[in-house]
Amino acid sequence: MATTATAQEKQGKPAPKEAETVLEQIVVLSTRGGKRLLDVPQTVSVIGRQELEDRNVRDIQDLVRHEPGISVNRQTSITNPWGQLSGFQIRGMGGNRVQLSVDGSRVQESITDGSRDFFDFGNFKAVEIVRGPNSVLWGADALGGAVMFQTLDPSDLLKRDPSKPWALELKTGFDSYDGTWRKQIIGAYDFGDLEVLGSYGQASSHEAKLRNARADGGIWGCTRLFIGCNELFPADTDVDNVLLKAVWTPTADHTIKLTGELFGRDTNILQLYDMSASATGVPSTTAYNNDPYTRDLEMSRKRIALEHDWDVATDWLDNVKWRVSYSPQSRTTNSNQRRVYSNRYQLVNQYRDYSEDFFEADIQLQSSFDLGSSSHTLIYGFDGDRTKGDYAGINTTYSSNTNTTVTAINQGFSFPRVVTERADLYVQDEIKLLDDRLTLTPGMRLAYYSVDPTGDSSYPGLPGYAPAEQSKTELLKRIGATYKLDDTYSVYASYGEGFKMPTSAQLFQSSTDPFSGTSIVPNPDLRPESVQSYEAGLRGEFADGWFSLGAFYADYTDFIRSLQPTPLTPPGGGTVFGYQSQNVQDVQLWGIEFGGEYRAFENTTLSANMSWSKGRQRIAAGAARTAFDGAVPFTAVFGVTQELPDYDLQLQAFATLAAGRTENAAATDYLASGYALFDAYAKWTPRTNFELSVGVENILDRRYFPNTLSTYANVPGSAAVANVNPLELQTGAGRVFKVSATVKF
Repeated sequence: MATTATAQEKQGKPAPKEAETVLEQIVVLSTRGGKRLLDVPQTVSVIGRQELEDRNVRDIQDLVRHEPGISVNRQTSITNPWGQLSGFQIRGMGGNRVQLSVDGSRVQESITDGSRDFFDFGNFKAVEIVRGPNSVLWGADALGGAVMFQTLDPSDLLKRDPSKPWALELKTGFDSYDGTWRKQIIGAYDFGDLEVLGSYGQASSHEAKLRNARADGGIWGCTRLFIGCNELFPADTDVDNVLLKAVWTPTADHTIKLTGELFGRDTNILQLYDMSASATGVPSTTAYNNDPYTRDLEMSRKRIALEHDWDVATDWLDNVKWRVSYSPQSRTTNSNQRRVYSNRYQLVNQYRDYSEDFFEADIQLQSSFDLGSSSHTLIYGFDGDRTKGDYAGINTTYSSNTNTTVTAINQGFSFPRVVTERADLYVQDEIKLLDDRLTLTPGMRLAYYSVDPTGDSSYPGLPGYAPAEQSKTELLKRIGATYKLDDTYSVYASYGEGFKMPTSAQLFQSSTDPFSGTSIVPNPDLRPESVQSYEAGLRGEFADGWFSLGAFYADYTDFIRSLQPTPLTPPGGGTVFGYQSQNVQDVQLWGIEFGGEYRAFENTTLSANMSWSKGRQRIAAGAARTAFDGAVPFTAVFGVTQELPDYDLQLQAFATLAAGRTENAAATDYLASGYALFDAYAKWTPRTNFELSVGVENILDRRYFPNTLSTYANVPGSAAVANVNPLELQTGAGRVFKVSATVKF
């Protein structure tokens, strides 16, 4: 948990007194209301804006650097060669099983050749990370957890100096890992009952530098023709991020908020090696050689949202909040190749565009009442959306020997256009008993989920696999409890359920070459994934510190593995080989987590966060259980924060100790060894309106592979695998330098 006594001072709060706790972080989005972290019967981390700035957080991988048990992997495959970050993995669950949202609005799902990294940190004031299912309040598909981003409000700037009606902030920063240079300007103005904020950020970067990766490919070896196995393709990236927000409070009871957001990232790479290139470099009539060529990736997330918060304050209704939003998001790739054969050349343009357009509505009501000796706070409402998804895959090929151009549609990892509808009703009651020592939070969510591909008549599909609508209605239940043993110690426990419909890609994805031997075949019989999750722990809160120790167990049924090699029976009979998404019988995952802080001296705070997990999976009924690759070995992060007020300095140091992997599902997998990393940060504030922050990560320049790494064999499956997706590209970052400066007016 990213919470310190000094963080309170940075957020404009006074330093805690001796009789007060150092833990005052409030979670808002994940609980749909303000609650202190230690009062939530679940493990939640809150990373505030000051921490984002102090550590010059670069991206979503950097965000969770000091959050053991949470990871973000980098993709380097030939179908996704931009060195992208794929998404979050929480307690062994990743991909679309982790719900991502910005101010409560959903973020696009990942697909086979895509990712979910639609974020830039210039406009965020906090990130809440929920470990484990958060399905009752925020949606059935938060199967493994949720990461909830919260954008800045005008008041976040204006409160720094209430004596003036305006505020302005200028920031710039540099990160040596990928040469990121960030520029940001944020302004806010208070017109009385109307506050406005405008922000524009721009960042430019290059490919990540893996200074400790080996050009010779390490244990895999390297036969790349044009580039070493320690390098990502040469890349140039530009990010633009705009946030506009108006907050109108016509009366003390009403707050109306209008938000406009625009995120755009454009990455251009020079692809120096292609999977189909001849290993010998000698052209033939079947194998070809590519000249180096450019590939472009554009990611866009737009959002407009209108919110209303009304303090009704009647006998039966306390508050009403509603929100409507529209958020079109897309991921577009484009490339132009020149393929050289012995008897011809081809000019090939490959265009891929996956988009999701979200129309969302949410209404939340809160009622408080007493019933006998118990007090109740009821949160209930509706949460729904209608999403239009579209995958466009187009190849345009010119052949020199025929002087013709051929256009083919539904290429790549395509699937039909889909309309996804979610319509959920939820209710949660917070019940306080025994003079508020016992708090129970039972809740239910009636979740409806529909995926309809039948409106796309242009999609050919495979013979015998006509896409059909899939729908599911599920009643999810959750209960949490906290009990205060005394003024210092408390215990908590929770039980939660979740389910996740198969994605459109998992259900309907197919290749256009029926049963060619490498076909992708739809699986309309996929069952939704479901989970039953248990968590319990002990917490302590003192005048100078706190701790939280918890254990969790999760039982996943019908876990889906995407695109598994499968023997298939085509409509005409016989057996062929293809790839298909399939349900796993079950996955069991359990572990222990610890977080704590202690103010050892007046200006010295110590922190510790630890995580360990283990898992087992059964592929089919009656099959032997094997290790589950999502489990993460013991990882601990120890930190110390030292304030030097006489010198206007804050110093921080962190040590990450990670145990190596001892088992994977496949006995032939490469198992990462243990490692220790050391980071240090310093912030100098010579004036109230100026901050200079510097940082050095992996100070000792340790070579390591993250202990979350899986699915890489000790010996590559083929020369093509070794060349297009080298193991060495998964090495952790070497020594990284950061610097940033902020001026506030």
